[in-house]
Amino acid sequence: MSNRLTLLLLMSALLSGCSSSPSPEKYAGKIRDQLTTDIKDNGLKLFTYRASLAMMPTLSRAQPQSKREAIKMARQMQQAREDFEEQFDLGLARTLEMTGYCRDGYLELFRMVEADRGELKGECNEGASDSDMTRFGTSTN
Repeated sequence: MSNRLTLLLLMSALLSGCSSSPSPEKYAGKIRDQLTTDIKDNGLKLFTYRASLAMMPTLSRAQPQSKREAIKMARQMQQAREDFEEQFDLGLARTLEMTGYCRDGYLELFRMVEADRGELKGECNEGASDSDMTRFGTSTN
């Protein structure tokens, strides 16, 4: 019986998480992103993905007049960061898939995501093929 309850609670949590996720359409045309690739002579494949909002979401810039307003503003900023991070991750996944750069996944070396911009540096799990070196070039570093 407790396994069924646990499963029910887990399913409810997952479904509620999905229902509150921002839709990709919310950010359509509002995000600028860039993938910079770096293949070393030894075949090591590195990359940097950057994304930023063309315009920061409109949130009240006024100083909060009460503790309640301060809490509300903090929640809005936190939600904006979480929404952007979700879109950032989606954009990264789509970009890597479209370019075929990291076919077997990647290791995160650095991540910074705020409410209006983000950057991730990573290392691909696979080494560069001859095709990768031709398509993306190699660095001399």
